[in-house]
Amino acid sequence: MSQMAGVSPPQGTLAKASRLTGFLRWAMLLSSLGVAFYAARYFILPTQDAHFARYLLALRFHVAGGIGALVVGPWQFSQRLRARAPNVHRWLGRFYLLSVALGSLAGFAMATVSEEGPATHFGFAMLAALWFFTGLQAYRRIRQGDIDAHRRWMTRNFALSLAAVTLRNELPLMLFALHWSFHISYIIISWLCWIPNLLLAEWLIARRIRALPQAT
Repeated sequence: MSQMAGVSPPQGTLAKASRLTGFLRWAMLLSSLGVAFYAARYFILPTQDAHFARYLLALRFHVAGGIGALVVGPWQFSQRLRARAPNVHRWLGRFYLLSVALGSLAGFAMATVSEEGPATHFGFAMLAALWFFTGLQAYRRIRQGDIDAHRRWMTRNFALSLAAVTLRNELPLMLFALHWSFHISYIIISWLCWIPNLLLAEWLIARRIRALPQAT
């Protein structure tokens, strides 16, 4: 005898997943807005960094794209917004992906002249390339009507957008708490600011898939 039935996960599992999702959503919203506000200084105040001043135009394009992605990105994960105002969700999504395209292309250019040599060039260039690629994949999937795949790629993409947040938390920790040199810290941060984010995104994606009802 064969049976087709939906087996739902325990309610406690769903409740825990919901609480974790809610906490992560608020954390990424507040930290994203904070970093976006901080980064706006590159358009308001003269930069004191001689290296950045040399490449100020590319830096400002990168910062502009990053600010757009950080301000809009968290709202794209709001189920309420998607349900109540789907057109707003779509237009914000277009703005977000354009911001990612601008930020990633300018970021790749900045990576080629980053301080501390080839290790940071490659680390930041990988971040920029993956940021662009995951955004492109998210766009392609929604154009194909594959909403689930679109959401998975958007999760990966915004995890990479949050590299701006993790970098600004990890670098001061290395410099002032651990007393590492800038040379060592910057090389490590060029990889550590985004790899853990991407791993966390993959864990959240897998957790969501496991939490969905399974057909038996």
